[in-house]
Amino acid sequence: MICGSFFYTLFFALIVFSAQAQDIDDYDVAIERRRVHTDFKESLFAIRFSTTLPAPVSNAVFRQKFRGIYEMNLSVNMRITNSFFIGLGFKSGLLGLNSVPDPTTNIDLNTKMQLYTGYVKLGYNKFHTENIFSTFAVNVGYNSSTFTGVANPKDRSGLIETYTSMVIEPEYSLNFAIEDNFTIGIFLSYNYMPTVFNPYNIALQDVTSLTGLKTTSVTGIINFGFGFYYGIGKKFPRRDKY
Repeated sequence: MICGSFFYTLFFALIVFSAQAQDIDDYDVAIERRRVHTDFKESLFAIRFSTTLPAPVSNAVFRQKFRGIYEMNLSVNMRITNSFFIGLGFKSGLLGLNSVPDPTTNIDLNTKMQLYTGYVKLGYNKFHTENIFSTFAVNVGYNSSTFTGVANPKDRSGLIETYTSMVIEPEYSLNFAIEDNFTIGIFLSYNYMPTVFNPYNIALQDVTSLTGLKTTSVTGIINFGFGFYYGIGKKFPRRDKY
């Protein structure tokens, strides 16, 4: 009787253990399926896109009186060597006047600066692992900006509601592959425009004090956000050394 009870208990324990083992196997399979197996390879053509928050950092008036709202950046690129690529791109950004009340209504002005830039890109990819790489690039192009919502100045005939400048923009991104031709990453750039932003062109002196603020510095904007890479066309063998 005791022997029968022992074998019954052993048989039941084996069933429970087998079920638990199966559950563990199923769990491992489920986890494995959710893992990213990218086998990332560079493509002959690539679309790069970034969405960032711009922050004015040079020209005291520009830095203190304007805030960044957004920047969207799109480029089409072609691989030319094992590490280098070239591309053409366009980006659009928006800055807004930073809490400056209209003297006539005491409501904050809705003055905006809309930036449009076309550029040529030269870039370099540096792989750290098979699925993580840095991109160093420089964009050279031309910016054309317009101001909207400018307050009525004492003399509107002196207004210049446009701003144009050459653009030199070094950029860096750290990219993480999630598919064999798609990555997401962190994006950082510095938008250097040698044309000085002149606040008197939009009569900013009529609505806010510019005392003590230098107005002769070049224009500079830092952009920080997220970048994306999408490869198209021929794939190149993945590097074995990093």
